[in-house]
Amino acid sequence: MFGFVELFSAPWFWLAVGFGFLFLELIAPGTILLWFGIGGILTAGLAWLIPGEFPMMNLLLFGVASLVGLILGRNLWKRYLSGSEDSDLNDRGASMVGNIVEVHREVRAGVSGSVKVGDTVWRATSNESFDVGAFAKIVDVESSTVILAKTD
Repeated sequence: MFGFVELFSAPWFWLAVGFGFLFLELIAPGTILLWFGIGGILTAGLAWLIPGEFPMMNLLLFGVASLVGLILGRNLWKRYLSGSEDSDLNDRGASMVGNIVEVHREVRAGVSGSVKVGDTVWRATSNESFDVGAFAKIVDVESSTVILAKTD
């Protein structure tokens, strides 16, 4: 039977702890458990390199490595990985700005008409007039209305 000292000094124990946390990371959302898994694997490496009965040193290394990994990893995740290159991904209106569209129903200055964006017809307004079949550029989107301007 393993006691406290033998268990916390054994490299296989820390390896099991590390891989256990990594497995749980696959199931749980976020990246919090990843750093505890890495801390467990680093502790297993230390327990293998420096065999002996140092359970408190192993426990301290596990805690410090996990905490440092958690803090640094969170900052790196925010800075480099969480930002999306396509910031308009879930904003249909913002993703349409700059598109050239065909006028579906006549648009007169101050009077709304409609344009066809892809396979959808949108209400459109402008300070300029556009005939049916003309092409216009979407310069803004307000709610469900696109704002048009002449194409260059």
